Amino acid sequence: MKKLQLIVNIILALAIAGLYVFLLAGAGNRTKSGNLETGIAPVQDNQIFYVQIDTVLANYDMAIDLADELERSFQSSDAEFATRQNAYQQEVTDYQDRYNRGLITRSEATNLEQELYIKQQELLELQQSLSDELTEQQTVMNRQLIDAIMQYLNEHSKEYNYRYVLGTSFGGNILYANESLDITQSVIDGLNEAYREQLRSRR
Repeated sequence: MKKLQLIVNIILALAIAGLYVFLLAGAGNRTKSGNLETGIAPVQDNQIFYVQIDTVLANYDMAIDLADELERSFQSSDAEFATRQNAYQQEVTDYQDRYNRGLITRSEATNLEQELYIKQQELLELQQSLSDELTEQQTVMNRQLIDAIMQYLNEHSKEYNYRYVLGTSFGGNILYANESLDITQSVIDGLNEAYREQLRSRR
């Protein structure tokens, strides 16, 4: 089965790919004075900003909680598979021991081998099923993260009057971006505040 680190890396990679470029409508010709809390310079019309996606995902509470949830699912699936695998291996060992000691007939050996083959196939199917469930859960989590970030940016497009928000990551296609256009921390703060509010409303 896939290791947890690989799964988490896939989450980050897919999320980065999905967030690479956000095309967001601006707020007409209105401009906004600088944001004192985030240090963002006064925004001009048609302004292009960027966010460092890997930094956002590493510091976004929702992403951290979802990664923890995925880890728990992985551990549960891994434990279930290991239990079934150990039981199967024990049956194989018992069969081989009885066969080598001449304690079963050829007919019995044939039947046991068929039963063990069926159980081996069931074990492989279980492994695939558990892997598919984790992949589906991962896909849903990716969409939840992407949706949450896109919604936040869309809701605040008028506040900052941006036309485009680019998603950057180390080794990505954007090789240089002026730091004055970096709204990463502002987005992280806003996302976390919205997420905490969402959690409070559920209680």
